[in-house]
Amino acid sequence: MKSIIVVDDDPTAGKILVRMLRTDYRVQAFTCSRRALAHFMEHGADIIITDLKMPEMDGMELLGRVKEINSETIVFIVTGYASVDGAVRAMKMGAHDYLAKPFNPDDVLVKLTRAIREQRLEKQCSSYRQREDRSAGDSSIITGNEQMLATMAMARKAARTDSNILILGETGVGKELLVKKIHQWSPRRDNLLVPINCSAVAGGIMESELFGHEKGAFTGADKTRIGYFEMADKGTLFLDEIGTTDIRFQVNLLRALQERMIYRVGSPRPIRINVRLVAAANQDLAEEVRAGHFRQDLFYRLSVVTITIPPLRERMDDVGLLADHFLRKYHHINPSVRGVSTEGYGMLQDYGYPGNIRELENIIERAMIIETTDTLRPESLLIPRQERSGRETTSNPGSSAAGPGDIREMEKKHIIEVLAACNGKKIEAARRLGINKTTLWRKMKRYGI
Repeated sequence: MKSIIVVDDDPTAGKILVRMLRTDYRVQAFTCSRRALAHFMEHGADIIITDLKMPEMDGMELLGRVKEINSETIVFIVTGYASVDGAVRAMKMGAHDYLAKPFNPDDVLVKLTRAIREQRLEKQCSSYRQREDRSAGDSSIITGNEQMLATMAMARKAARTDSNILILGETGVGKELLVKKIHQWSPRRDNLLVPINCSAVAGGIMESELFGHEKGAFTGADKTRIGYFEMADKGTLFLDEIGTTDIRFQVNLLRALQERMIYRVGSPRPIRINVRLVAAANQDLAEEVRAGHFRQDLFYRLSVVTITIPPLRERMDDVGLLADHFLRKYHHINPSVRGVSTEGYGMLQDYGYPGNIRELENIIERAMIIETTDTLRPESLLIPRQERSGRETTSNPGSSAAGPGDIREMEKKHIIEVLAACNGKKIEAARRLGINKTTLWRKMKRYGI
């Protein structure tokens, strides 16, 4: 429960506010501003409501002292001598809002609730900004491949618009990295990019995560929560693995996109949204639509612009560039390593990469840990032999290119091999494959492993 200090030299005014607020807040009233300040210094408070005109220390001075102690404390200035000049001066000094006597209970409660909500949103946004800042230096896309360069050119054009974008590609191809670039290229770059992995959120709480909820909306909702849509206001919302969501959630998402409004769980009040949506999937969503697992109308709403990222096996000319990039990235692990041996490069070029770029990164990182010479050799790269031979078979002269069925069989064999190497430990196997545990579970179910 939030705590409030009320400061007013008129004891009647203080009692009125205490009665008005004590149901939802812990409230303590003072008629002396110096005693109120001493209490604040010792115990703190989330909100201070202080009269403007007081004999010992007026509201302006108290406001300044409070902000020096804790700049995040919400301060409301109250006076019976309402003046625009006083309000402007208080706001410039850091007051959140200005209340005039006599108090309107509904007005006071609404303003307090809004202030707390805005503060919570600012803290959440600040946390996301810090995460964005930490990852900003790692958002380069390494490629010299013509197909990938064309994909990036299309993404740059789409970024200039506000159209929804659907990014398709296998696990590990770099979908999230491309989303970061799209956000950086867009007019919304100065606002937040808020990512959410749909497969990591239980279906029953997806609406709460995305749209937020009101206090008491369901069991365990002990406070109002801002959803990802509100957090991404004027920025970009990235829904990764959108194909894993259930039909009920898809209906609510479609309505939000159509109406440009959301409803927090447990609230009938609409909230306008100004968000650019980018979604990504590692499966064929058109096939999911035909199978009845994904709504056709939502698919069309999401896929105004569709960008497909090619798998690494279709851009093998990038393997050397990427290997060198990851070598530099993990140089701190083993500073004595200067490069990859000729045999090592050959082995990297022969591999099929069912886990794509993420798997290549894991291969290089692991090799940097175990290599004992100044060059990464085949012995340290530890590329599964079965997968290499599978790829060599499909690339012999006169043989046809690997079709979808061949690739799926290769992937199945590779997963079985990695699981065996990890003694059936799924978390370790997922890490080696460069995928998350949920994706591994889904692939095992698909292949009957």
